[in-house]
Amino acid sequence: MKLLLGCVNSAVSLVGYDWDTKTSFWYCPGNHLRVCGVHAAANTLWISSDNTLTALGGETPSVINLPGPHDNLAHSVKALGRDVLGVADTGNSRILLYADKRNVMEYAPLDGWECPLPQDAIHLNDMIAWRDGILASAFSYQPFAFLKHGRPGWKQDNLGVLFYMRHHGRRTVSSIVAAGLNCPHSITEHEGDIYCCSSADGTFHRFSPTDEGQLEQVASWHITDDHFLRGCLRVADGWILGGSSTRHVEGDTSSGMLLYFLSDDGQVEYHQVAPVGEIYDILPWNECLMRSVAKQALSLPQLPLEGTFPPPCGVTF
Repeated sequence: MKLLLGCVNSAVSLVGYDWDTKTSFWYCPGNHLRVCGVHAAANTLWISSDNTLTALGGETPSVINLPGPHDNLAHSVKALGRDVLGVADTGNSRILLYADKRNVMEYAPLDGWECPLPQDAIHLNDMIAWRDGILASAFSYQPFAFLKHGRPGWKQDNLGVLFYMRHHGRRTVSSIVAAGLNCPHSITEHEGDIYCCSSADGTFHRFSPTDEGQLEQVASWHITDDHFLRGCLRVADGWILGGSSTRHVEGDTSSGMLLYFLSDDGQVEYHQVAPVGEIYDILPWNECLMRSVAKQALSLPQLPLEGTFPPPCGVTF
């Protein structure tokens, strides 16, 4: 089984990883392509990062510039229906929906607030289509905490929430359906239940919908004390989860970049991927698509970024 890893804040941005041989076989340097969220749909690899949504794999790369007013700090990108793509506009605290590369709709959990929102008010970062709307994750629901504390409220522990958002007329109606998470990421639905990571405390959660419209935690697995848990892929007999180097901590930060496997019977094993780096998304490897993506990504001009980056890796697969 081969995987595509989307990496953020790392020397490499895309990694091809062979699960069976436990080796990386291809990468794209981070100074050729900046990546946060990645999503494969049809013959396109969609990449969200900073203020753009980039499409690779077609005849030529294309870029969508996301609207303001703040820098977008774009995080996850996912299909939210047939021919509809959603991107987490983290900087403006909303989910933007695109069809035919046109912005057609948005979901904003803070819709109706009269004061101008600060940038990155709640760290809204991921979403899936759910029921007749959107389920999204955010680090907290304290959009104006900086007025009182002088810092964003989402930088505190265990304030993470899952929002359910739907439209009523032209407005977004939102409700918190799960809370008490610690930096939630990587929402996934499987057999009717919702799974997500509490990234900062290394826990993977399973929720079941209740008759009252909430999400009730029915299971959780503590995966790691050493990594930021983010990135999630369901496979035949369990879950593959991403373990990222810890950030913003004093002392030793050499926790490396790993892939964890949580089997359906609750056993956990891991594969070392790199000495350092951060996984954001994990996708199945698509050989045909990635041949085109690799050629396009490695042909892009180098970005003027600080840091040390490895040389480009040829298309060897």
